Amino acid sequence: MFKWVLYTLSVLLINSFGLMAQSALTVNPAVPLYEKIPAAIIDGDTVAQFNLDPVVVIADRIFLTTDDAMKYYKLRRDVKVAYPYAIMAEATFRQCEETMQTMTSESDKRSYLKTMEKQMMDQYKEDLKNMTINQGRILIKLINRETGTTSYEMVKELRGTFSAFMWQTVARLFGNNLKDTYDPETEDRDIEGIIQLIEMGQI
Repeated sequence: MFKWVLYTLSVLLINSFGLMAQSALTVNPAVPLYEKIPAAIIDGDTVAQFNLDPVVVIADRIFLTTDDAMKYYKLRRDVKVAYPYAIMAEATFRQCEETMQTMTSESDKRSYLKTMEKQMMDQYKEDLKNMTINQGRILIKLINRETGTTSYEMVKELRGTFSAFMWQTVARLFGNNLKDTYDPETEDRDIEGIIQLIEMGQI
């Protein structure tokens, strides 16, 4: 009796799998049963090749003192404030470069830059005025990170050497330097770690 029950169940399962397979093929006849992927032959073996997204590993922070913890969380707050403006600055700078390359008249370029400057001042002046000195310093570094050039060089390219010199003088009065560069390996390692967390949606 047991053998007949086992046999019956086996037949039912086989038929069920057959019906499921037929149903799948009937419902989705256009779905391929296999997919071609890139491969390479290494030492006589065919090895599949896949492009994997980068994985960022960030260790948990361990603070030796309360002061260290306070400094880090203050830095994290300041980076979160400055980072969106660095992204905006990079996009605007690239837009200005691309637009000005289409212009041959110097007067048109000057008029365009004045228009862009007014738009940015109207939109971001109050926000930037409310930044702390440290947030401004971080913003200058992050602009270098995003654009590959310093804030001083950006002003110089778009407004000329004299304007760059004047803005650098003003920045110096407030304890900042438009020529600051970004060093993610040493000096700005904590800032880079915070940005990675922001980009991963962790903070």
